[in-house]
Amino acid sequence: MTSTAEKIAAFTGGRTARAVWLGIASAETAGMAALAGAEVGVVDTEHGQIGPETCAAMISALHAGGAKAITRVATTEPGRIKHALDAGADGIIVPYVETVAEAQAAVEAFCFPPLGKRGSAMRVMRAARYGADVDYGPTWNDTGLLVLQIESRRGLAAAPEIAAVAGVDMLLLGPSDFCADAGWSLGADGEKVFDAWREIDAAARAAGKGMMGFSWPAADAARLAEAGCEIVTVASDIVVLTSGLAAAVGAP
Repeated sequence: MTSTAEKIAAFTGGRTARAVWLGIASAETAGMAALAGAEVGVVDTEHGQIGPETCAAMISALHAGGAKAITRVATTEPGRIKHALDAGADGIIVPYVETVAEAQAAVEAFCFPPLGKRGSAMRVMRAARYGADVDYGPTWNDTGLLVLQIESRRGLAAAPEIAAVAGVDMLLLGPSDFCADAGWSLGADGEKVFDAWREIDAAARAAGKGMMGFSWPAADAARLAEAGCEIVTVASDIVVLTSGLAAAVGAP
């Protein structure tokens, strides 16, 4: 069986992978992110208005542009995870994980037996090229990336146990929600957030797992990459568009 470190290295090409966070329900925008050179596109179906059909189209556009596709789902509910995986997602982010039981539920939905309980309907999965890719099922547990997001003090306290769950590949700190839970300000308390990030990173490394990074003012993509994140978010399509439009409209 492939080790987690080997899986992550194969996923990222052995270097820090740059991810663009995609919240706009648009295959065109996803394709632009890939063609811009991002190695990873994160299709965010937790927030925004991206439904299953659009998610599938965005995954296809990312692949066509040469990027990996990770989908952030809303919950550990198996149906949400199944839709994204069967559409061809290369990985899944599960938000607001606080317990070992939630981590195990995510693994069960994500992995094929014996590690999980994902259904094996290869003939109807785009991910398996509708049965043409006979290696998809046998190799999925060694190639797909499961990322669990820590967004609360409770999740932070349980991070070592969450990271140790077999089938979990990476952890990710959600800085905004973590600040809301802790009663902090993302701007004023940015270094305290980074201290929490260090705790999560230590938990991940102790379990032989990796880290994905979502930046905040005190920790940009470069700092997170230097700290060891294997995947770092370098841009958000919504932020780039809104800030660019605001600058253009205010220019005259």
